[in-house]
Amino acid sequence: MKFSAILGSLAIYGLQVHAIPTDLDPQAIQPVEESSPIPNTLVARDTYCCVVLQDPSHNISGFIPRGSGTYFWTIPSDLGSCMVHVRRNPTDCTGWTFRVYGCPDLTPSAGFAVRPAGECSN
Repeated sequence: MKFSAILGSLAIYGLQVHAIPTDLDPQAIQPVEESSPIPNTLVARDTYCCVVLQDPSHNISGFIPRGSGTYFWTIPSDLGSCMVHVRRNPTDCTGWTFRVYGCPDLTPSAGFAVRPAGECSN
């Protein structure tokens, strides 16, 4: 009986030691919601990139999740039913390409910029 009590104490002590945080870096304990594109939600940091569409009469930004393949971004503006096919790089926000469909009001000089989520505002 005494032996099992000692083993039980050691097991509990092991769990307590295991539960002590080892990384006290301020960035590691930063609240996740600070980097979320939608306030008060739990989204992992750096899972979104900011995409900005700029032409002489429009400056539209939106958060697009990182991932592989194509993402269909509907532009919320006065442009009507405007769709952008975004080919993404699964590892970061670089190398993305864009193809615009159904946006007759965009000028030929319209351009896209990809920024990290922390540098973009809604």
